[in-house]
Amino acid sequence: MKILLTILLSFGIFQFGLGQTYSREEIISEAKKHLKEAVGERASQYFKYDGSDTYKFRTKAGKEKWKKLPKASKTRGDFIGTQIKFEIDHPDYKYKWVNKFVFVKLDSSLNLKGKIYTDHVPSFILKNEPSNWLSEEKIDSIINKLPLKTAVKPIVKRLEFDKKAHEHYWRVFNTLAEERCFADVEILSINPITGDVIEHREERQYVMHCY
Repeated sequence: MKILLTILLSFGIFQFGLGQTYSREEIISEAKKHLKEAVGERASQYFKYDGSDTYKFRTKAGKEKWKKLPKASKTRGDFIGTQIKFEIDHPDYKYKWVNKFVFVKLDSSLNLKGKIYTDHVPSFILKNEPSNWLSEEKIDSIINKLPLKTAVKPIVKRLEFDKKAHEHYWRVFNTLAEERCFADVEILSINPITGDVIEHREERQYVMHCY
């Protein structure tokens, strides 16, 4: 009985020492499964794996480290968790600068760790419907017709997601005056669906660490 108990204990210690390991394919497959459950099967086709993720593991010495997901071999040490990054890849959402990333956090058993944040994903993508947004050309036309003040440099616009309002806006920056350490800017927020100007203000923007 003592011999059997010793063997079982030794086997348990051996197994514990090995820890949990996974292949890259296993991890990505589970992440895709969780993403599909969150956004739906049809919409999931517009999310592409970024391919640059790392994972957290524990060494035999008990130290926690991070390492890039292996392409061929399995993960090292005792797998603790990872965060897999997917990028929105939709023909009607090719805008620069706006956040297109969705993260899937997995625990040591590749279970979903926390809710997948998708508030910044446009509804037409989640519903797998044609885009109901105005074209950039139409947005530019709206901007050109606005009674803006005289600028000292070309107008800049970029698409942004407002986390507080849970809405996308075109932010328009019209520089009225510019010095070495600050600039006076006319700022507008335009709804990408209706073209309505939601906000129109002026502010002085300062350059950090400028003396």
